[in-house]
Amino acid sequence: MVEAGTIIDGRYEVLSRIGSGGMADVYLAQDALLGRQVALKLLQHRFAQDQEFVERFRREASSAAGLSHPNVVSIFDRGEWDGTYYIAMEYLPGRTLKAMVREGGPMDPASAIEIVIQILRAAKFAHKRGIIHRDLKPHNVILDEEGRAKVTDFGIARAGASDMTLTGSIMGTAQYLSPEQAQGQSVSETSDLYAVGIVLYELLTGAVPFDGETAVTIALKQVSAEPPPPSLLNPAVSPELDAVVARALAKSPLERFADAAEFIAVLEQARAQIGLAPSSPPPVTNGPVFPPTAIANAPMMVPTGAPAALLLAASEEDEDPGGESWWQRYRWWVLGTVALLAILGTALALVLTANNKVSVPALTGLTQTQAVARLSHAGLTASPSQAASATVASGTVISQSPKANSNVKKGTRVSIVVSSGPGSLALPNVVGQTAAQATAALQAAGLKPTTQSQASTKVKQGLVISTDPSAGTELQEGSPVTVLVSSGPQQVAVPEVTGSSEAEAKATLKAAGLKLGTVTQQSSNEQAPGTVLSQSPVSGTQLAAGQAVNLTVAQAPKEVAVPEVVGQNETQAAAALGRAGFNPKSVSRTVTDPKQVGVVLKQSPASGNMAPRGATVTIAVGELTQTGSATETTPTTTTPPATTTTTTTPVAGNAPAAPVP
Repeated sequence: MVEAGTIIDGRYEVLSRIGSGGMADVYLAQDALLGRQVALKLLQHRFAQDQEFVERFRREASSAAGLSHPNVVSIFDRGEWDGTYYIAMEYLPGRTLKAMVREGGPMDPASAIEIVIQILRAAKFAHKRGIIHRDLKPHNVILDEEGRAKVTDFGIARAGASDMTLTGSIMGTAQYLSPEQAQGQSVSETSDLYAVGIVLYELLTGAVPFDGETAVTIALKQVSAEPPPPSLLNPAVSPELDAVVARALAKSPLERFADAAEFIAVLEQARAQIGLAPSSPPPVTNGPVFPPTAIANAPMMVPTGAPAALLLAASEEDEDPGGESWWQRYRWWVLGTVALLAILGTALALVLTANNKVSVPALTGLTQTQAVARLSHAGLTASPSQAASATVASGTVISQSPKANSNVKKGTRVSIVVSSGPGSLALPNVVGQTAAQATAALQAAGLKPTTQSQASTKVKQGLVISTDPSAGTELQEGSPVTVLVSSGPQQVAVPEVTGSSEAEAKATLKAAGLKLGTVTQQSSNEQAPGTVLSQSPVSGTQLAAGQAVNLTVAQAPKEVAVPEVVGQNETQAAAALGRAGFNPKSVSRTVTDPKQVGVVLKQSPASGNMAPRGATVTIAVGELTQTGSATETTPTTTTPPATTTTTTTPVAGNAPAAPVP
């Protein structure tokens, strides 16, 4: 895989990987010389050593470089780089037709006809220049941003009289192979028209007419099975359009449209007949176009191989004079004779071939060249086809039919399915699924998913955020895919913000991936206003990124008037000061009057002054003087005068209270 930023051949800067095919990877690149974006097809190194592959790759550029048409992807350049080869072509940012059908299902007949006509115009242009595509399918048709269809990979086609193939293998995808391709026969322009008929069928119904578990099964159906009319799957399809599809898918090339121009003309006529566009002149055809009802009601066919005279007799109905036809009179004799001849022919064949049987050799695991040689040595013929495989090496036989050791007659054609390497597919969209669901879906698609956790505040935990590469990218089977699964919001530890200012706390929380929640104001005499007093949750708690932390912030205390308590007893005064929001503090003052004992004699601050709630108010309470008397045996001692206790208490927001005298 080439990394983004790589310069290829000194000119093309790789921007991203677009997808991968059977033998090449495609990158979006910037052409430094012409200043435009191009799609760069780079041959995988494992094929660069195979000269036959290299020759096909070179011929792709040579064949398609001359195709300048609105419905053909243009080839700009080709070259050699880092031991391999590349082709620079027109870059179209649209989607493939296969992706549109896969996502949107059947199209309305008008849209289907318009797209197929554009594909046929591209085929018509190429056919006139001797180029047969040989691999027309919705995967090779891109719809640009204007809805215009463009066909790519014309270079894989056979150019001119060349008959180059992958060591003799049948090119193309089995679901779109013409019967002659499926049998290993030479192809012509009508082989492309058959493939376009398959594309038309798929656009009208959302499904291919022939499918199966293996490429061999599908190829056999292309050769012998008749497809159901598209109208059985989509009632919107008209009988006229059914007839067009039936003729395009005729088993014999001679029964199909003679060329792309005739196919276009018949499609335009069908569109006019069902009222989708103005009528156009009837096309010139090589034969009648029969609707499915006519085919279904056709008379019984005489077995292939019957004598010519009997075939002629079976088809004629000349009446005799009596009015009864020759066929009516002799049909039982004719049919009996045919049956008898068939029995005799079978018996004779058994006798002639009894000693002409050979055993089919085991071919699985051999290279295609080895398998073809082994069949030839046994007197058998190889009929190879290709199928993608992520487990079997490219060029190796995956399966065979008839099975090994089967007894068949000499000359029998043995079908072998050869691996073309990993196939490509569009990466499914698993965004929004659980990790288990996404892993199962990607594994079922043939990819190798690995999961990685990633924090997300938008996607619920356990669900897929995205994939790398993104959904819709064309990948080879077996490619790795990284699935990013949400682990929910990232967990962070709550930081310590108490003691800081509100602004500082908000900045700290934001830096930690959290946000500021509710802020509650609380009066405080101890902390400056705006200081964080407490937080919830506390520091160290684990929270999801983006959650909130609530704060309690200091507020300056509110001032109130100091009540008058002088003259009240100590208990009454303390209660009054408490009710007013102050903190009372008592001090003693000696008195000689018993009536003043326990009474507030003075207060500080004085009544009427304004002080903050919670401030201390000092009250001086009277206390009786204690006197002592001398005993007769004890000399008289002079008692020192009583002293007054004073206390100075500072008040928040004010000058210290004056001492109480």
